[in-house]
Formats: sequence, structure tokens, C-alpha cells
Amino acid sequence: MSALDPFKQWVHQRCGLHLEGLAEARLTRAIDALQVELGTQNSDVLLAHLRQDNDLFDRFVSQLTVNETYFFREPETIQWLVDTYLPRRLAEQGGPLRLLSAGCSSGEEPYSVAMALQERYGDRAQALFGIIGGDVDHQVLTKAQAGLYAGMAFRALHPSLKARFFTPVGRSFQLSASLRQWVAFRSLNLLAPDERAIGGPFDVILFRNVSIYFDEATRRTIQRKLKRLLTPNGILLCGVTETLGNDLGVLSLKEEQGVFYFQADTPASEEDSGAPTIPLTNHISVVNEPDAPTALPAQEPPRQTPPSSSAPTAAQAELQHAHDALNQNRFSEADALLAPLLADDPWNVDALLLAGLVARWQQQPQRAFDYFKRALYVAPECWPAHFYQAELLRQGELPDHPTQRQRGYAAVVRLLEASPLASGGLTVIAPPLPPGDACFLAKRYLSEHTATQGVG
Repeated sequence: MSALDPFKQWVHQRCGLHLEGLAEARLTRAIDALQVELGTQNSDVLLAHLRQDNDLFDRFVSQLTVNETYFFREPETIQWLVDTYLPRRLAEQGGPLRLLSAGCSSGEEPYSVAMALQERYGDRAQALFGIIGGDVDHQVLTKAQAGLYAGMAFRALHPSLKARFFTPVGRSFQLSASLRQWVAFRSLNLLAPDERAIGGPFDVILFRNVSIYFDEATRRTIQRKLKRLLTPNGILLCGVTETLGNDLGVLSLKEEQGVFYFQADTPASEEDSGAPTIPLTNHISVVNEPDAPTALPAQEPPRQTPPSSSAPTAAQAELQHAHDALNQNRFSEADALLAPLLADDPWNVDALLLAGLVARWQQQPQRAFDYFKRALYVAPECWPAHFYQAELLRQGELPDHPTQRQRGYAAVVRLLEASPLASGGLTVIAPPLPPGDACFLAKRYLSEHTATQGVG
């Protein structure tokens, strides 16, 4: 038995997380930190503390998931929900309607729904809809309630919404008090004995980009619990790439206007539907994310090598400035900084990767794809370029080519399994995604693809 197995089993039993493969690296880091905190390497003692101390377990679990999210992720689903489903639901039964973001992480998803509803219904929105965000990670719930965001959280948010709902605070942005008071955040463990402590019943449950952390048996158990939290004819929405993997026979898969959702064929039993309605006060329990590519250039690029001096050059300083501008969503500024760098050195891997990211968040996916392609021509080991090329296809930003997409993720896994801390050929900036997280996500997306072969 591996020394990790008792911890895997306890975490799986307690909250369902499936900690295999690349997730083991995060588990190992979490155990190392726990050993330092408690001053012992005895696994039995560590596990005893985790079983007895809820706050300690919460901090432990917060290190085991990839909280990679942003505002208006998969916006077509949010638009359909706000423009089509919820108006119809209001017409059928009136309000208020109740929505749950299950696995809400740091709050970007429920706040996105709140912004969209506020845009459509104005001041009436908060009387017509109640919104709860729930997560097992109490640290991200604290961040969600604070409503302070920066960097790539805004990558898909329209500038007009950012200007309307956020106020600059230093290098970050504070969400309006009105939205923070509207959306309630609560601890949610979907494997707890009584999942209905979260409240409900709910007309809509969003369970998007969460199920990658659970094996099939756990997903089925969670769906049964979520079904009990739904009102009659209520719906469950999963992430676009998770839909087929969640078609487990518990709920019926349906489609409308290109959006897939799950719905119970029959209302839940009297026993299952008796969840009390809990007021939507905002509190946290005290315990607790192609077109054919252009032809390669004929001229062979030079291989990039690390700088010989530790003192940054002017070009390196400009790269860092462009990187900072990108992280602050100042895309035009980053673009302007990168243009002369690429004119002077068209094969600079760091600049090409940054230019690809800038183009992506400026909604120029083909331009982004081409930048990533050039980076890979210079440095085939550039796993971030492989990853983000594949993401452009998986997220539907370019027409999907499944074989090409899978090759990209497979390259990420191959490169990072061979060298888990690889820089990807970058010599100035750090990889935009931690290597362990990138490899974990790439493996998940590869396994999802394998699981859905032959479906349909």
C-alpha cells in the first residue's frame, strides 16, 4: 500500500475527491505542509488530526483542487439561462426562483449569473431570484464573499460590465456591494449525510467544471443528491466538456438552442423533496476552464538559449512589463509592448507565448493559435503552447479538431511526466499555469475524450 493511500481514502470518503495520477503531486505537497504544521511525520497522527479538526481538514482540502475559474466562463450557457429558461420559468410559476452554483470556487460563476440577471431585470432581479454559491473549500468561499478580483479572472468579462460592477482597489477590483450582498455563500459537501443543509429546493443547479475531480461512482452519488435538491422540472447544468460524462441515467439529458442540461423525468419522491427552504442570507459557516493553421515560415528559426547574465536586459524588462500588463487585463498595452520585441526577435518563445495569450483574451483565436504554433516551432518542449492550443479547440474558440486537440494535451502530459518542473522553454517569464495543474487538467481532458468514444 502506498503511503498516500490512507489520505486518498479519507479525502474520498469525506468529500469525494479522486486523487489519482497528477493529483498525487498536490496531495504530497499538502501532506508535507501538514507534517510541518503538526511537527510529525506519523501518518496515523496526521490522519487523526484531520478527522478531528474540521478547520485543519478544510485547509488541507484547499490545496487539492485547481481553482481555475473566471467570469462568464462558457457564456452561451449563461445567456440561454438568463434569456430563455428563467423567463419561461417565471412565466410558468412566478418568483422568486432559486439558483445554486455547486462547486462555486472563488465566486466568479454565481456572480456572473448575478450580473447577467441584473442586466436583464434591473432592480427587480434581486426580488425575482435568490443565488447561492457552495463549495467544500472554505478558503475560496472567504475569497468569494470578499469579492476582490484581479488578473485573469476578467479574461472573458466585457469591459462595460467590469466598469459597471467593479471599482479599482490598488491593482485589484472590488465587486459592488449590492451583488456581494445578493449572492449567499455556504459550505457545501455533496457527500455529507444531509446535502439539503444548503437549502433549496432549487430551480437551477450549476455543477460546471467540477465533476473532473470525481470518479463515475461518486458522480452518480452526487447526481442523486442534486436531484433531491431540484424543484419539479428544475434543471442541472454541467460544463460543456463534462456533459456526456455525466449522462449516468440519474437524470435525463435534454437540449435546447444548443445548450445541454439534465432534468428529472418525474418529480422527486415526497421523502426526497422535503428539503426546507432556508433564507438566502449571505454567510459562510464558521467552520466553513481550428481553422487550418497558417503555413510554417520557410526560414529556420534560431534555438532560444537562456541568457548568460543574471542582470535583466532591456528586452527582458519589457517582457516582464508585458507580462504584468497581461495579468492586469491591459491587453492593448501588452500588445504594444510585445510588437517591437517580436519585430526585433521573431522567435522569442516568451514573447510568442505572451502574444498568443493576449490575442486569445482579445477574442482573436486564430491569431493566438498561430502565435502558439510559432512558439512550438522554436521550442517543441513549450508545454504551455501545447496546452493553450488544445484549449482553443476544446473551448470552441476555434472549430474543434479532436485528434489535434488530443495530441496537444498528450504532449503536455508527456513533457511534464518526463520533467514535472519543466519551464517549457521559457527563459524570462514563469509558465502561466503551474506545471502540475496543467498536467492534471490535460490528463483529465484526455480521459474524458476516451470515456466518450463511441457515444452518440
